[in-house]
Amino acid sequence: MKLPKLKLERVLVVTGRDAVKISVLSIIIAFVVFSAFILFEGANPIDVYKCVFSYAFDPKTGLPTMIHRSTLLLFATLAFILPLKAGLWNVGMEGQLYLGTVGAFAVAYAYGDLPSTILIPLMLISAGIFGAVYGAFAGFLRGKFGVNEIVITLMLNNIAFWLLHALIMPPTGPWRGIAESQSRPLPVSAWAPTIWRLPFTVVLAPAISILLFFLFEKTRIGFQIKALGSSQPAAEHAGINPAKIAIFVMAVGGAIAGLSAYHMWAGDPSFRLIPRPDAYKGIGELTYWGIMVGLICLLNPLAAIPLSIFVGSLREGGTVIVRRYGLTYGLDRVFLGILFLSFIALQFFYRYKIVRKKKA
Repeated sequence: MKLPKLKLERVLVVTGRDAVKISVLSIIIAFVVFSAFILFEGANPIDVYKCVFSYAFDPKTGLPTMIHRSTLLLFATLAFILPLKAGLWNVGMEGQLYLGTVGAFAVAYAYGDLPSTILIPLMLISAGIFGAVYGAFAGFLRGKFGVNEIVITLMLNNIAFWLLHALIMPPTGPWRGIAESQSRPLPVSAWAPTIWRLPFTVVLAPAISILLFFLFEKTRIGFQIKALGSSQPAAEHAGINPAKIAIFVMAVGGAIAGLSAYHMWAGDPSFRLIPRPDAYKGIGELTYWGIMVGLICLLNPLAAIPLSIFVGSLREGGTVIVRRYGLTYGLDRVFLGILFLSFIALQFFYRYKIVRKKKA
């Protein structure tokens, strides 16, 4: 008996319905696979999942922190989505967060006697500019000289980390505080105003999502960005300048990540300063999850909002299940890894379909 000859055929267009299927099925598969890990640990998956979400969405326990971290994740996701729409991989959200921190705190320490209505906008502008300069530099090198933007941004991440380290570490750090290895506190006028116990920046990030959606769908520059991401030769033939677009998307992406610095440090009552290097390094590494969220939502800035909250709830609630159920440390991160892998697998099968070869 002869087996039919099969081949892979590329699907040229993935519809919005297909995109939703990819994300939903990825999540379902991740839950099913992760349940096996939970059973192996001797716990009940249903009880564990109830614990995760009940803690993360309870206003008395994890909700404020979950929304705060989810907003940081949304900032990072948007900083990743915009450049990738043009075909550029911005993996420098960590360094852009650090430089945004430098920009925001420099203003706060220099002009801390200003009223909040003036100081806070200045901090946000400065944070955005510092992040934008980081991104624009990487975009310039990529656009003008073809230097790989992934290599550039990873190298700049390290430089930004040590710059912030030098500013807060004793004995010579100009921003060092009384406590060892952290900065002096922000002035009260720099603290982020709150809405229902949450910093106002939790509204800023979704607003940027809406602006990016409008940019992609309704503006000329948005069309040029998508055209360049689809095919650089075709975009150049249409008169689009890849270098200018590269600088623009990386600069704006860097500015968005830079804004997250104010949200992170001025918007969380447990900080309001730059913490120890191991602590701000941990927050910086959280921005890499923006890559996963951006890919799973298929670069849709509106879809990034609920997905950031979903991933944020898993991270926040996951910290509780490890302690409450005696699970292996780090098992909560395994779920997010499984989610990413299942998405990649499903993306392949939506991008390609298996068809039978026709006889010649």
